[in-house]
Amino acid sequence: MPRMSKFSYAFIVLGWLCLAGMPCSTAFADQQEEAELDSLYMLPVIEAEAVVVTGTAVRETPIELPYAVARIDREALAEQGSPSMVDLFKNLSASNGVIGEANSWYNAQSGDIPETVANVNLRGLGASRTLVLLNGRRQTYVPGRLVGGRFVDVNAFPSISIERLDILKEGAGAVYGSDAIAGVANFITRSNFEGFELDVSYDYFDSAGDALLGGIWGGKVGDSNLVVSLEHKRRGNLRAEERDWALRPFPNYGWGWSWYGNPGAFIIPDGLQTDESVLAGEPRFVDPGCEGLGGYQVGASTCRFRYQPWDSIIEKLQHTRGFAEFNGSFGETEYHLEALYHDARVPEWETTPSFPPIAFYDGVQQVRADHPGRVAFVAENPTYTNADGVTLDLTGDQPWYYFGRLVGNAGPGRVQSRESRTRRLAGSLTGPIGETSMSYDLGVSYSDTKGTVRQPAEYAYRKFLAFRGYGGPNCGVEAVPDPSAPSGLALGAIPSGVAPGTGNCSYFNPFSNGIQFSAQPDAPYTDSANPNYRADLAHGAELIDWINEKVATTSEASLLSMEAILNGVIKEDVASYATGYQLRRVDVSAVPNAPGDLSRNPCRIPGDRSCAIQTGSFTFTSGIHPYEANQTVHAVFAELALKPNDWLDSQAALHFEDYGFANSLDPKISLRAQVNDYLALRERCRPRSERPPWMI
Repeated sequence: MPRMSKFSYAFIVLGWLCLAGMPCSTAFADQQEEAELDSLYMLPVIEAEAVVVTGTAVRETPIELPYAVARIDREALAEQGSPSMVDLFKNLSASNGVIGEANSWYNAQSGDIPETVANVNLRGLGASRTLVLLNGRRQTYVPGRLVGGRFVDVNAFPSISIERLDILKEGAGAVYGSDAIAGVANFITRSNFEGFELDVSYDYFDSAGDALLGGIWGGKVGDSNLVVSLEHKRRGNLRAEERDWALRPFPNYGWGWSWYGNPGAFIIPDGLQTDESVLAGEPRFVDPGCEGLGGYQVGASTCRFRYQPWDSIIEKLQHTRGFAEFNGSFGETEYHLEALYHDARVPEWETTPSFPPIAFYDGVQQVRADHPGRVAFVAENPTYTNADGVTLDLTGDQPWYYFGRLVGNAGPGRVQSRESRTRRLAGSLTGPIGETSMSYDLGVSYSDTKGTVRQPAEYAYRKFLAFRGYGGPNCGVEAVPDPSAPSGLALGAIPSGVAPGTGNCSYFNPFSNGIQFSAQPDAPYTDSANPNYRADLAHGAELIDWINEKVATTSEASLLSMEAILNGVIKEDVASYATGYQLRRVDVSAVPNAPGDLSRNPCRIPGDRSCAIQTGSFTFTSGIHPYEANQTVHAVFAELALKPNDWLDSQAALHFEDYGFANSLDPKISLRAQVNDYLALRERCRPRSERPPWMI
């Protein structure tokens, strides 16, 4: 048959498949060297820089499989300077939106995972839709609950133990399941390594750097092979002020700047004598110390605050990773055992000095006429013409409302710590079944992760007390619930002899006359003192510490996976098959500390349960309800690989998963037509997959 007629015949067949209702895609590929599959669920071992197509559970397939796979081996990793997993995936054309830095949207939007993690996001479909395997077996997800779905932390794998990385760059749900919609990343370890290797590196760049110390040993233990690797990596902190491009002046399209600062703005509700509803349109003025302390004044509206100096470009990170595997055989049965441990820490995670309030005019930040900071300010400015040209009489006794944050340009930032650990045990048995052409693969893996993430928070009721002069742990005045007040709070009984701002009771001063120096780089009052500063009006650091709290959540996730696969040959070099069953059990939980536990403290006063809207005791930061959930997935699949002649290869696969409350059926048909010695046509027909029906 002429070459062109082969091509035409294949094209017609594939066209009919597409017309039958399955979306298809066509790819052209240059002919590469022949490849061998090295093990079940493993991607192929090939010569360096070769690109092959694979993605099958068929052990002895006779065909050139129509799946695009990119391979990166140790030689390629060494040529790239042995990059971290984050840097590695950034350089892959198939990767899109890699996560692994402090300011990624996955991390910033959730706050449930630390900056030590990295993941794979193939084709831009989300990290939760890329299946990550270690030696062909599944790995547990990060413990944090994420809007975009959980993913595998690839930073848990020691780089010195990795032999190669194979990336299946297309949907593989029909082979691996619905969580492989975007593709598969399979990390293969150095199972046959013998000897000793030490890896020491230090990458320095101005003001920061990375240090890595790793070692791997492999040798014979009887007739088996044992490989052990250890690795410790540290990354230095790179602060934003170390880079000129990081601290941008205003206006800069709002990047790095908040509407709410300290110094801030003050709202004067005209004629309003109580803390009833306050409207945004009431007269207001900006604290005149705004720009001297590093803010940016926006008319009479607000003093914008640059929080970027306390948001590091790179956090200080520490990784300790270990991996061991034991491989051997008895008779014709091959066995594999492996164990992994990973400890990751962010010892000094720094963030902005304070957060803006969620409700701006609710009465928590109320400044009354007898407030010392206000008294001093009015004495200097009985009338004040704001940026709108409106002259305000400041001598009235109505309450003002502070439009800003607790701490801003004066700093300092708030420092927390975060940590996580990952563990894994896995094993498998493979071998032939008697004298038949069939073979089996039995595998089990268990992996779990546990992490604690801490966030700073500010007690609403303590701010309420401090603005009124009753702040501090030993003042003796408490706040009580008051559903009729916009703040939801009221002053409790005041003991005899206790007065605001005296003895153990302190005022929080929101005016710039209580701030001596700015912590903003290059602000006018950074090196020169604020001329309006009065030491008797400054609040102490202990008052801010009393208002602040740490909200911590400890999350856990575990995955138990068991699978049994049967492979066989129907006709040598013509037809092969694979079929199997998999059981997956996922368990997740999260336990907050007492301050952040909404089941204990749903209202603004800890322990109170009378509020209608239960958002916790803090402004801006919220806690969580503890939760515990699990999911069991049963999956069965079958594959058939056919090579009817020397120029056409085909494969059909069907994968069914039962999630208990939903199920997923993923079929796929693939063909490969060899047009000539240099060009092959591949066609893939599969349904348009939706998001996996994950519950947790």
